[in-house]
Amino acid sequence: MDERDASIKESLNSVKDTSSEVKQLEDEATAIMRAARAEISAALNQMKKETSVEVEAKLAQGRKKVEAELAEALAKLEDSKEETIKSLDSQISALSQDIVNKVLPI
Repeated sequence: MDERDASIKESLNSVKDTSSEVKQLEDEATAIMRAARAEISAALNQMKKETSVEVEAKLAQGRKKVEAELAEALAKLEDSKEETIKSLDSQISALSQDIVNKVLPI
């Protein structure tokens, strides 16, 4: 009977020792997970910053290109406007002369 009691006590102590080891392992696992999450979060934040910088650079480049194309198109439009006005001026002069010739025959 004493042997059996001793065996049971030994088994209980062994289980208690094991449960403390399990608790320690759980604590270590929790600490590792916490550290991994922090590392992943830092890496994600860094990637977001880098991506943001790249996107801003590409947007600025695209904006410059569009502004240059717009300036070129506006310059061409202004040239076209001036040519049209010159053409209309010459047509107005010719038409005025025709009207004068018809109204006041010489």
